This record gives sequence, structure tokens and C-alpha cells, in this order.
Amino acid sequence: MSRFIQPLERRTLLTATATSLAAESAAVATAAPPVQADLLALQLAAKTDLAAITLDLKGSPKTNAPLLRFLKRDTNQFVNKEKSDVTALLRATPKTAKGAADGSALLIAPTVPALQAKIPNDIAPLTLTNTRFATLTADSLTTTVDTDLTNLTTANPTNTALTTDANKLNTDLTSLTATLLTDAAAYNSAVTTFKNDLSTLLPQPTTSPSLVGDYQGTLKTNGIIFGIGAQTYDLEINVISQTTDAITGTITLDRHSFSGTIPSTELTNGKVSFQTTQSGITLTLNGKINVTTTTKGLPPGSTINGTGTIDINGFDVNGNFSLTKVT
Repeated sequence: MSRFIQPLERRTLLTATATSLAAESAAVATAAPPVQADLLALQLAAKTDLAAITLDLKGSPKTNAPLLRFLKRDTNQFVNKEKSDVTALLRATPKTAKGAADGSALLIAPTVPALQAKIPNDIAPLTLTNTRFATLTADSLTTTVDTDLTNLTTANPTNTALTTDANKLNTDLTSLTATLLTDAAAYNSAVTTFKNDLSTLLPQPTTSPSLVGDYQGTLKTNGIIFGIGAQTYDLEINVISQTTDAITGTITLDRHSFSGTIPSTELTNGKVSFQTTQSGITLTLNGKINVTTTTKGLPPGSTINGTGTIDINGFDVNGNFSLTKVT
């Protein structure tokens, strides 16, 4: 495991392992069935209690018809909303299984771009789980069933069977929803634990391989058509020191020099960027540094390739650059 950990500076330590991801994904899978069972219990209780209330009102005055209709409508709307929220919440279950598989593969081959690219896509849907749980919680507290039951029992004060069954519906909805929320909270917590662990595999700010040194090369501008009109300029990045959010040194492109502390980032997947504005000229470079030995035998940190833009008074010059460390 230690061979996958880059020298760190102000970044979260990599904690995910194949074992931890598998265990956390299994915990999510284990937490899902109780939530589904709670929903089914809620649906069954609502259906059974409404049937009992309907039977209690058989032969009663017709004035009860609209009151019963309102009760059935609001109860069914409440239960269906809970079903919709639970269905959305539990979508995280297969996502964690896929995330665990992708994370484990990345741990085995941490420099493979295709595997690196999968992790953000695995994490993105998991971030919705907190929102979905919040929606379920909010919807569980918004119902007009209490009012409907009060109106119905008030209109039939001598119907003791109705009162009993109305109280049962109210109690069932309250208690079963509370159980549902408790289990849903446990599920949400399990998903959050997995997501946080998987997130440690995302590219993090780093200073390794070091950018300190003198990189020299060229930036070739884009041609008007089929490369016609393209120009090549000398490009040099001389880095004296580096932190996770800046370099100190000089960047020179076509006789334009940018010196001092220049905002920059380097990520553990090799992505690097530099952007600065000096004397009204903005320079932007986005590229990738080799994090492993190149096919030509150059050690990590020897080459940077990417795209660059220099903006002079609103006029942009765009192109591709290639740099090699010379010292």
C-alpha cells in the first residue's frame, strides 16, 4: 500500500484499501433491505387501515363520502411520496458496488488514466444521497392525514369502531415512518462512509514529482486551417521552489516573462496548471507531467505537455506546448 502514497503536503492521506471499500460497500448493501422492508410495512398498514375505516363507514350518511375520499387521497399521496423518496435513496446501492470495484482496480494500477477517470463518476451520484435523505425526512413530516382523521371522527362521534381504526392508522403512519427514517439514516450514514473513503482516491494537491528545475521547450500555435499559419515560440519554465498552490520562478514565452510567485497546481494524477496576469498579459498553461518513467527512460517529473493560451489586450494566442527538464 505504501508504494501508492505520494509525498504529501496539505492533502488528505490516502486511506482507501480494497478491503475497506469492499466492507463499506457490503455495509451499504446490508443497510438497504431494512429500508425497503419498512416501506412495504408502511404501504401494507395504510392499505389495511383504510380498508377497515371504509368498512366502519358502510351504511353511514353520504356526508362521510367526501371526508373518506380526502382521507384516502391524502394517505395514498403520503405513502406514494415515501415510496418515491425511498426508491431514489436506494439508488446508491449499486453505485457503491461499482465504486468499490473501480477503486480496487485503481489501487492495483494507480497511474492508469482510464481507471483514474472512473472515480469522480462513481462519487458524483453518491453525493445525492444526503439530499435524498433530507427530502425523505421533510416529506415524512408533511401530511394532512391527521386533519382528515379528525374531520372524519368528529363527524361520527358515536362510531367507536371508526375511532379505533382511525387511531390505528394515525399510530401506524407515525410509528412506521419513524422506523423508516431511522433505518434510512443508517443507510445514508453507510453510503457517506463509503463515499468519503472512495474520495481519498481522487487526485489531490501534491508536490511530487517535483516541478523544481528548468523546463525548456516550445509552444506551437494553432494554424488557421490544416496547420497553415501556425507559429512556434520558445517556452521556458524555471521553477526555484514549489508549494501545493504556487511556484516561485519565471515563465518565459516569446520574450514575455512572468516572474515571482505564480499560482499553480499539481495533482497526484500528474495534471498541472499555471495561470498568472502580469503587465496586462495573462498566461494560462494546462498540462500533464509524467508521474512514471517515460518510454525513453526519463524519470518522473521530466516532461510537461499540454495546451497554453497567452492573452494580450484581449487577443488570444492558443497552442500546444511540450517541455523537458534540462536541469
